[in-house]
Amino acid sequence: MSALPRAAVIATGDELVVGRTLDTNSAAIARRLSAAGYEPASFLVLGDDEDGLAEALQRLARDHDAIVVTGGLGPTLDDVTRHAAARAANVELATDERVLAELQALFATRNRPFLPANARQALFPRGADVLANPHGTAPGFHLLLGRARVFALPGPPREMLPMLEKDVLPRLARRDGVASAQRFVHLFGLPESALAEALGSAMRRDANPLVGVTAKDGVLTVVVRALDASAPAAEERAEAAAREFEARFAEYAFSRTEPDLARVLGAELLARSARVTVAESCTGGLLAGRLTSVPGISAVFERGWIVYANEAKSAELGVEPGMLARHGAVSSEVAAALALGAARKAGARLSLAVTGIAGPGGGTAEKPAALVWFGVALDGGVTTTERRFVVRERELVRAFAVNTALDLGRRALLGSAG
Repeated sequence: MSALPRAAVIATGDELVVGRTLDTNSAAIARRLSAAGYEPASFLVLGDDEDGLAEALQRLARDHDAIVVTGGLGPTLDDVTRHAAARAANVELATDERVLAELQALFATRNRPFLPANARQALFPRGADVLANPHGTAPGFHLLLGRARVFALPGPPREMLPMLEKDVLPRLARRDGVASAQRFVHLFGLPESALAEALGSAMRRDANPLVGVTAKDGVLTVVVRALDASAPAAEERAEAAAREFEARFAEYAFSRTEPDLARVLGAELLARSARVTVAESCTGGLLAGRLTSVPGISAVFERGWIVYANEAKSAELGVEPGMLARHGAVSSEVAAALALGAARKAGARLSLAVTGIAGPGGGTAEKPAALVWFGVALDGGVTTTERRFVVRERELVRAFAVNTALDLGRRALLGSAG
């Protein structure tokens, strides 16, 4: 079975190139192409440049199986996608009389004049299939260009996404003798470089199943994509590979379906009716914010504490001033005291405490920036964990710390009796 077919995504528009508008289409398209069994291999953002787009289409068509272009289908002279596609395919533009009549009728129902410029939207490269746009006035089209299937879609997401789902993905799914499937495994606590080293040849682009990895704030998402002659066979191949991977990295794997550690921990808390609380210093409420984003969490989360200053740690959660003087706020002893103090005051079964140096300043040789201590109190007992994050940006340190606290809480619950 050959490797995954390659796809390219092109976003057009001067407003994208100069930064007035953010290109959100390409990421959405890439996710859906990946789920359909294609490898999103190329991204390109172009201005309203007919020559540049025609050249890009010809070049990408030589080594891609699918190309999705968004934008440039409007009625103005800078809407050049249809002209560029016709040039790339070496065909003429022709008016589709049915589309022209539909456009004229649409304008009439809205009591708007149909101007000569609007007729441009009924022009298509000769031989292209018209793709109806139920939510706008700019139809798209489908054109064969070399080995590639080229799809031109309008730029507004509310128009583009329904057409992608209805017209593009079903066409791409019809590949004789080839079916695809994908599975996910989400991990935390394993460096991305260590995972890549362990996977080795499984990450080669011609592997089947193909394994890809993305990382965000310490969470690694492994995507397993498999090809086979039938859909059931592809599903079986992908599932077998994902299960093998999950077992191999069982120490770090936390979900097959949910990449958000807060939701995973929240589900465990709700299933056990286990009350939870937090005591935060360097994360300043981010941990509580993540937990309270979980639907239904109010059943088990009542209150938490942000105790940034040493005086607050003592006044609110009973951390002894002498302990702070001897060990410092960023220490195992204080992390434990914070977790136990919060658990006692909230009457919570699980308590998560975070105290650290988010940086970039404030560190010392003994306690550098990005040093964070965690306390996890469960059923009256407490454990502490030290992390020295390799990231140095303040917000990244805080994001890594939040995910670490959530994962430590998850592990503690799973290791408990119930």
